[in-house]
Amino acid sequence: MSLSAAPSLHSGLIVAGTQSSSGKTAVVSLLLAALQRHHPVQPFKVGPDYIDPGYHFASAGVRSINLDSWIMGEAEVRRAAEEFTQHAWGIVEGVMGLFDGANADNTEGSTFELACWLNWPVVLVVPCAHSGRSIGATVRGFLQEAGPERICGVILNGASSPGHVDYLRRACASWDIPLLGVLLKLPELDWPERHLGLQASTEQPLPTPQQLAELAEAYLDVESLRSWFRPLPAPPAAPNIVVQSRKRIALAQDEAFHFYYQANLAWLQVQGVEVVPFSPLHDETPPEADGLILGGGFPEVFAETMAAHTPLLRTLAEFIRSGMPCYAECGGLMLLTESLETQDGNHFSMAGVIPGSVAMTSCLQNFGYCHAQTDDGLQVRGHEFHYSRWREEAEHANAWTVTRHSTGSSRREGFRSETLHASYIHLHFPQAHALLKRLFQL
Repeated sequence: MSLSAAPSLHSGLIVAGTQSSSGKTAVVSLLLAALQRHHPVQPFKVGPDYIDPGYHFASAGVRSINLDSWIMGEAEVRRAAEEFTQHAWGIVEGVMGLFDGANADNTEGSTFELACWLNWPVVLVVPCAHSGRSIGATVRGFLQEAGPERICGVILNGASSPGHVDYLRRACASWDIPLLGVLLKLPELDWPERHLGLQASTEQPLPTPQQLAELAEAYLDVESLRSWFRPLPAPPAAPNIVVQSRKRIALAQDEAFHFYYQANLAWLQVQGVEVVPFSPLHDETPPEADGLILGGGFPEVFAETMAAHTPLLRTLAEFIRSGMPCYAECGGLMLLTESLETQDGNHFSMAGVIPGSVAMTSCLQNFGYCHAQTDDGLQVRGHEFHYSRWREEAEHANAWTVTRHSTGSSRREGFRSETLHASYIHLHFPQAHALLKRLFQL
């Protein structure tokens, strides 16, 4: 295709899909690895996702920034995108399909909404494993729905053979939009999935950045994509800024607990918090600290190992019962209950701070965006994404009232005491700062 169709220069581009599991993470990983050979890059992820950013980091060695338009709002999304692309090219991985977001009848919270806010070009990833000439109807539908010049290129993903690639290229020859590559089904990109999406990047061997870059050069039109970016100014000398630590907070971080927004960790540091990672799976005790953060992850995958680690579980319970402030989110809540039941029916003892047990389920529970309000009126926006339920929620939930954005249904949720806040709700700390400041006395 002619490069005359390329958009004007931008500081970032957005990789969107026609649906979930379209190959967005693989394409973003390829682009990050190829582009960072010669230019600084900054990965982003649309929406409340913790897993895909791990693949971004493995590909480029740079922590990904979540851009959640429903929780953060337009001003904060624009600010974050501008801040992190001053001296790097931004590569944004979308969420689900291009137009999928918080609502069924509009694009609020979608990749498309974010693309309009940032005015960055969109590359559409289209699955093609079982497609022929009819794939053109899909692309034309997305182009029409998105409006003029919003989608600036297409990448087909999952062709079955070189012959299939040739056929698709001929079928796409009449498109009025650049075809920027056709990916074969490649074993290097055949990454396993689990109930929350892709399996965590830390649990499997991945291609090296060099291998990913070579694949990108072989299958994608990297040079055309590079031509869309503005020249990068030279980065200034790093300022020597010393933030005086006022608090020391131990943060659970290992194979089982690693769901953390980069913005949340940065916010803690700005508040003067020294974040000290520890491993609930491997360390005997948490480090000395003024507080605890137990984030989300996959405690169910490591339940047997966790249950056998009784010194750590006992110490966690002692710390929390003695009054140490603790924020526990999703997997952290599961860790603090009395026991965890896996899908095969096995029961494993947990820390026992929260009454009752959690049980893994075969389908998502209370999935999606939500509003949460404490009894004294503090309001935050958050997100739920879990395949488990706290069996005693109806009897013991006292943290706040949670209302699902999609349905308007409400329930009491979470467990709290004067120094403990445990909930399934994932929060964006800059937006929920009042709760965190109050809990940790920041």
